[in-house]
Parts: sequence; structure tokens; C-alpha cells
Amino acid sequence: MTTDAPTPAEIRGLIRSWRRGRVTAPWGEMLYQAYLGLLTVLVYGSGLVSAVINAGQAVAACTGETCVGTRTAGPVLVVLIWLALGAAVLRLLGPLMASPATSAMVLSTPVDRGRWLRRQYWTMLVLAAVAAAALAALAAVTAGWPLITVGALALTAAALASMTYAAGAVAQSRTRSVWRMIGPIAALAALATLAGVAAGITSGFAPPAGERWWLAPAATAPLAGTVAALGHRRLGGLRRRDLTRGHGLANGLSGALAGLDTALAYDVVLQHTSGQRAVVRPRRPRGPKGPLALVTADVIRLGRTPLRVLVLAAAVLPAYALEAAGAGALTVPVMVVIGFWAAVPFGAGVRVLSRSSGLVRLLGARSWQLRLGALVVPTALLVTYGLGCLWALPHPLLAPAVGLGALAAWTRWLSAPPPDYASVMVSTPMGAMPVTLFINAARGFDIAGLVSIPTLFAPDAAGATISLALSAITLAVLVGRR
Repeated sequence: MTTDAPTPAEIRGLIRSWRRGRVTAPWGEMLYQAYLGLLTVLVYGSGLVSAVINAGQAVAACTGETCVGTRTAGPVLVVLIWLALGAAVLRLLGPLMASPATSAMVLSTPVDRGRWLRRQYWTMLVLAAVAAAALAALAAVTAGWPLITVGALALTAAALASMTYAAGAVAQSRTRSVWRMIGPIAALAALATLAGVAAGITSGFAPPAGERWWLAPAATAPLAGTVAALGHRRLGGLRRRDLTRGHGLANGLSGALAGLDTALAYDVVLQHTSGQRAVVRPRRPRGPKGPLALVTADVIRLGRTPLRVLVLAAAVLPAYALEAAGAGALTVPVMVVIGFWAAVPFGAGVRVLSRSSGLVRLLGARSWQLRLGALVVPTALLVTYGLGCLWALPHPLLAPAVGLGALAAWTRWLSAPPPDYASVMVSTPMGAMPVTLFINAARGFDIAGLVSIPTLFAPDAAGATISLALSAITLAVLVGRR
């Protein structure tokens, strides 16, 4: 005797009855939570509206050709960066996920996998489109675009975002799919737009106006619908291991971010991406012995991933875009933070030496000597990065200050110890938390602000000298600390 397999709707109804059939929360508590949610939306929504209005008034005060051109290209650049970052996150997390329990109890049964994943797919597709449209509309309104083109840009961004998500779903079912290139294409488009702003190509461009700009969403909507339908068809071909891998990464990231430890979150992502690659061919380092052998190891890692150097080189472009927009001394703190984040992939040596005290003892050298050896290659890269910003800064000495400041912030972020849960606790709405937990969230950025303050008050040789001295003192303390 054979029985038909249950439908996804029947399984969901059974799970819903398990979860909601034993709920004991009183109606008063539910109404109170709804009131808090509504109040939060109103408070933060009013603050967001006020910030957008004030930013729009500040932007409209700049009437020069360069400012107008930068204001015109700004919303397009924001949309392209959003798409590139979204594609990178989707490639890490899935974009479709299933918990291990769902994989074992549902996806291993004869249930139609495509029908089970259909609701998640279309829900996330709509959310991606709404988020991109809202971001594009906010950027365009802040930049002073006419309302008629604000709507066109928002719909175009929604279509592109939905296409990006659908392309990620297609690529998840086929590892060698050409749709994996949509993220790099968006990144290259954003880089080209940023280069155009930096080179002054957009100078004098006026914000777009007129009904003809509605041709952009009209052209992208059919393509987005086609890709969405293709992703819908491929749902049944997704493998269980691909669905559970993203859920495991999401759990690891949520645990790391719950402790406000962004460096630990990076470790989780690095472990996840390393597990997806093939095993590398080991190479015996040839060169100096002792702490300088770490320099050879860093050079070998650079040879395996040369694209990271190109990313750091491309991070110089925002300096010239900011210079074209008239940012002045504000370019220094922005470029310190950008260099700090762009150089994070080069910190494997410093990260391992900071978190593995047993390995430090096995290497047979003092900890400060090993840290100095691990800092040789990153120092050369970041100082070169700072010198690449030379022509965009108010004074030549600010270029090495940017590179050394980024190195100090980068070292602080990678070498900081984990939070000490035995330290003094403070009361928060989420319960008692150690003080070091809040310091964790600001590490790296605190040093970036410290070394940038002198250059903001004195963007000349004196401010650059003070910034260099602060960066050197910070590095000396971080390297010499046990």
C-alpha cells in the first residue's frame, strides 16, 4: 500500500501548530510589544526623515560644477555599491538557506524541494527589491534629483536588486554558472563610476530630469522578470549541503556579532570561504629564518591571491573623488578607515599570532619580534596606499600619515584580545554586559579617529607630524604588548 507524500503546505501547517499551539504569552504582553515596535518605527522614521531633509539642504548649498556633478552621480554610485555588496553577501550565505533540522526532517523526505523553497525565494526577492528601491530613493532625494527621476531610479534599483538575488539563486544550483559574475560586474561598474567622479568627467552634469528616464526601469524590468523565473525553475535542483552551509555561517556570524566581536566574525567568514576552496599546494618557504620567515609566508599568500592587492589599489580612488567634491581635510579620516578595511585580508599572520599564544611559544622567538615580522608586508602595502593618495590631500606629509594611521587601526583591530566576561558588568536593556564588550565594537575606529584628529584641526605639516607620531606610538604599544 502506497501513500502520497505530504505537500509543503501540509508540513508547514503541522510545524505552525507545533509552534503556536503552545504559546502562553498574554494578550497584554503582545499589545505592549506591538506598541514598542510602533514607537520605535515612528522615532527612528522621524529621525531619518529629518536627517534626509537636513542633508538635502546642505547638499543644495553647494552650487559649483564639481559639486553638481558629484551630486548627480552619487545616487547611481550608491545603488551600484549596494548591488555589489549584496551580491557578495548572497554568495556567502546562499542566498537560500535551510536549517539542519529542516534539512534532516523535511528536505530528506520525498517532499517537492522546489515548492518548499518557493515561499522563501519570492519573499527574499521582494525584500531585496524594496530595500534597494528605498535606498535609491533616499540617495536621490538627498542629492536633489527631481521626483520624476527619483521614481525611475528607485524602480530601476528594485529591478536590478531582484535580478541580483535571482541570479544568486541560479548560481547556487550551478557552481559554474555565468550568473556568478553579476557581483563582480556591479563592483566594476561602481569602480568605473567612482573613477569618473575622481577624474572630473561628471563635472557640470545636472541631475537628470524628464520622462525619458523611465525607459531605464522599462528596460530592466523584463530582464529581471526573466531571471526571477529562471531562478524559480532551478529551486528543485538545489542540493541540501548548499542550503545548510549558509545557515551554519549565519549562526556563526550571529554568535560573533552578539559579542560585538567583528574580528571574530571575520574569522568565521574566512573559515567558511577557505572550506569552499580546493586544498592549496604547500610551498616550502625559502629565505631568512626566524621572525623574518613570516615575511616570506606573507609574500607566498600574496602570490596565491593577487586580487587583494588590486582591491587595495582600487581603494585609492575614493580619495580623488572626495577631493573633486571639495572634502578637503575630511579626506584623511575617510581614507584611513577605507585603507584599514581594504587591508584586512592581509592580516592572517597578525591575527594568528594574536589569538594563538601556544603557536607563538612554539616559534621560538619573542612575541614582539614575531609581530614585527608579520607587519613588514602590510606596512609596505599600506604606506604605498597612503602615497597613492598624495595628490588628493592638502599637504604631501598627509599621505604617509594616512598609510601609517590605517596600519595602526588595522593592527589594533586584528590584535585586540577577545572580550573579558569576568570584567565589570553594566546594566543594559539586554541584561548585564561587560564593559569590554562595548569597547570591542569601537576598536580600530578609535585609533582611526585618534590619528585623524590632528589633521582635521591642522591639515598641514604640523598636523601630519602629530598624526605620524600618534600612529608610531600606537604601533609600538600594540607590538610590544604581551
